[in-house]
Amino acid sequence: MGIFKSREEKRIERDLEVRKGIASIKRNLKDLDKHTKEYIDKAKKAKRIGDNDQLKFIKSALKKTALSKKMRERQLLSLETAMQIKNQAESDGEFARAMMEVSKSIAEVYGSTDLAKTQKNFERAMMQAETLQDRMQIVVESMSDTLSTSDEEAEKILSDKDIDRMIDEEAVHEEKGELDKEIEKGLKEIEEEMGKES
Repeated sequence: MGIFKSREEKRIERDLEVRKGIASIKRNLKDLDKHTKEYIDKAKKAKRIGDNDQLKFIKSALKKTALSKKMRERQLLSLETAMQIKNQAESDGEFARAMMEVSKSIAEVYGSTDLAKTQKNFERAMMQAETLQDRMQIVVESMSDTLSTSDEEAEKILSDKDIDRMIDEEAVHEEKGELDKEIEKGLKEIEEEMGKES
């Protein structure tokens, strides 16, 4: 590509960067889900061996992970909303450019009297585009507000009781699976014994 890029090339590059950002946040959300599961497994082990210090530390890590996940979800929502507003603004820009071309054509055919009326329509279209820019600014400001969160919010998202419940549910699920395996093994042994007798 040359040194001087066209407006369309720059727009495509910006779109690609936004899409990369969205994909990166989605990957990060998957990683956070994986970390949550791993922390729960570690918390079960800490609870099983009675290591309360480790359990407390892991609970803290789970809370921070939950807070990070909520922040990433907010960031993703903000990016997707901003992208939608940008697309609307681009559409308004295309409309405005088309209006300018129509204005020129009308001026050539009918003279400058109709150009004034067309100019009013053009200005109205530009005001709508500015309104979208205002919305975009609000989205960007709200995004920076959401990034300033505290540990108290993390506690609201995922409390110690929630973590204990998650750990206990996982432990019960695992114990049930192990019990099912033992029953299946016992049935197999009985079948083998019965097969030997006949």
